[in-house]
Amino acid sequence: MNKTCKQAPTAVLAAVLSCFVLCSDVRADDAPGANDAKAAQSQPNVFDLPALHRGQLRAQAVVTTLFTKGEYAKAEAVLRQVVERLPFHAASHYNLACALARQGKNDEALAMLRRSVELGVRDPKHIEDDDDLKSLRGDQRFKAIVKLAGTPLKQKPEGWRYKVKPGAVADGQGVVTAQNVAWDARRGMFRVYFDIDTKALADKPIVKGFGKAGELLRKWQAEGSAAGNAGDLYDNHDSDHSNMSYGMFPQITRIEFGDEAKKRRLHHGLQLALLYNGVTIGNSSTALTSGPFWRSQPRYALTRPRGPAALYVQYMSNHIYFYPEHRDHDPGHNGGKSKGYGDVIPANTPYMIVSQGSSGSDRAFMHAVAATLAAFQPQVKQKLAKAGMIAPTVQMIFRMSNKMVARPQDYLTGKAHPTAFDSKQLDVAKMVTMAHDLKPDALPPIVQLKVVEEDQPIVGRDYFDYAAREKLFDTPCAIARVVKSTAYTRRMVVSAAASKDLNGEPLTYHWVVLRGDADRIVIRKLDDAGTKVELVVPYHERRPITPGSDMESNRVDIGVFVHNGTHYSAPAFISLSYLDNQKRVYDDRQRIRSVDYADPSVAGNYADPMLDATKRWRDEYHYDDAGTATGWTRIRGNRREHFTASGLLILKKDARGQPTRTAKVRYLPVRQKNGTVVLEQQVVPSGGE
Repeated sequence: MNKTCKQAPTAVLAAVLSCFVLCSDVRADDAPGANDAKAAQSQPNVFDLPALHRGQLRAQAVVTTLFTKGEYAKAEAVLRQVVERLPFHAASHYNLACALARQGKNDEALAMLRRSVELGVRDPKHIEDDDDLKSLRGDQRFKAIVKLAGTPLKQKPEGWRYKVKPGAVADGQGVVTAQNVAWDARRGMFRVYFDIDTKALADKPIVKGFGKAGELLRKWQAEGSAAGNAGDLYDNHDSDHSNMSYGMFPQITRIEFGDEAKKRRLHHGLQLALLYNGVTIGNSSTALTSGPFWRSQPRYALTRPRGPAALYVQYMSNHIYFYPEHRDHDPGHNGGKSKGYGDVIPANTPYMIVSQGSSGSDRAFMHAVAATLAAFQPQVKQKLAKAGMIAPTVQMIFRMSNKMVARPQDYLTGKAHPTAFDSKQLDVAKMVTMAHDLKPDALPPIVQLKVVEEDQPIVGRDYFDYAAREKLFDTPCAIARVVKSTAYTRRMVVSAAASKDLNGEPLTYHWVVLRGDADRIVIRKLDDAGTKVELVVPYHERRPITPGSDMESNRVDIGVFVHNGTHYSAPAFISLSYLDNQKRVYDDRQRIRSVDYADPSVAGNYADPMLDATKRWRDEYHYDDAGTATGWTRIRGNRREHFTASGLLILKKDARGQPTRTAKVRYLPVRQKNGTVVLEQQVVPSGGE
């Protein structure tokens, strides 16, 4: 079986490219050959490629499991469906050949194997050594196929070809259609192309009105020192519910959506599907408001699969999006008298700007950032855009300019980096001035993070869940964990050595506690420069985000900044989110003594159901005289169960109280009638997994 398909879905994407050819690789004037004409007959709409892509990944996961179990006939049936839907997907043809060979269907297996090679499989050693193909090795046809796999492709293999023509812009707007869109399978996003006459747009007024900031922009436009917004795009993603005042910025090009894009809901809600070929600001003043999984769009982005990765791609592609916090960042607890829940967003990131409030609260920020983009000097903006550094630079300027940052040193505190921002704190004149003052040879650097090592709690022993779910995401500018382990401290080693400056200037490194108890959190440098640190964070209960604040949080934020001698970078974040729906007791040696998930004082506390399943028991932990953990007792009402220190359920003990018969248990998510998920414990049958 093809090794790439045994790996995680992100590794599978490379194989998918043999089917989903990147549209940007094909010129509009390419003449189709015979193979292309044949492929075009069954070619789906470009907007349907993501669904086919997701289906292929789901099928591959099923096939991998079936191969592991030796159920090759079932794997064959699944792969035949995939090949029918994706007739040019090389990896699926290869895997079908493996399933057929395992069943002794050698003639058809050889035909499928040859087809996979024709479609792009070029690894003769892997084919020759693959145990799934062992039954084919004595056949001369197999040897010929191996030889073919060792020769370079003379032309692109058959596949779906999509010709892209950049969309025209008229009356200040461009439209997203199937003709100006390319599917980028590596990123799992669409690329959208517009042909914008920037020279004509540059002749328009840079801004109309807009107070002191507007006066400065008009002065700089007259001097020729402001880049303006010619070539910048505005993507409203809430069906014009909360549009920015784009008439105030005549040079900006508005994005609209054609019927085919709207049919696939690409025009509304959280925007993680589209990358535009220009500096882009956008917004969606929407939220998920009903059911147990209610959440703001920022929380949705951070808790959905691949959401944070897509946010990072947008961030490094000169895209800045704005979303309201809606109900996710309001004083209160569990929606009581004040209707608030505190800050329930599980991580902080620099990837978007979250506004305090609901519909319309994002508008002021869009106007401020549009003006900032216009204020850059032309050379500065061009250099930043080419490097994908527009969004990080704007984030630094925005955070440094807010009124709560009274002194430069405040930038390295939590004051400058809340989860959600209040528009009353905006100082747009300061923002545009900072942007205009930037010089090409002195631009802000960027932090790049990587987890080098960390504690690895074990599910079923250190915490209870249906899968390993402490790691929320790892991205280069934001790392997030949902801390579930009963260990008192969480240790991580994180490196920022990949941080960079556009002009090659040396960097200094700053690691600071932005939220949490700084007196208890350990940040230890592991090298002289501080490029790598060890973090040791103790268990944190709910607390005010700053002393005396009426806003509470269960999250710790550690900010990472680099400085190039002139400018700080935008922040990068390491966030640890703790759960509010449990009551923990530790002893004076920091050992866990009990965790109560059912105590009335905590059982009703809000915890994001996408991050944690409800548990209905209490665990009491035991230690021997030497302090070694011996297990725990699980209590549900009058029922008591005993577990070993490794998490085995004790079924029988001897006269000394030592376990003589145990059983493995697994934890399963059980959806309730109201949509919530409760974690249920189940004994694994003897011989089971």
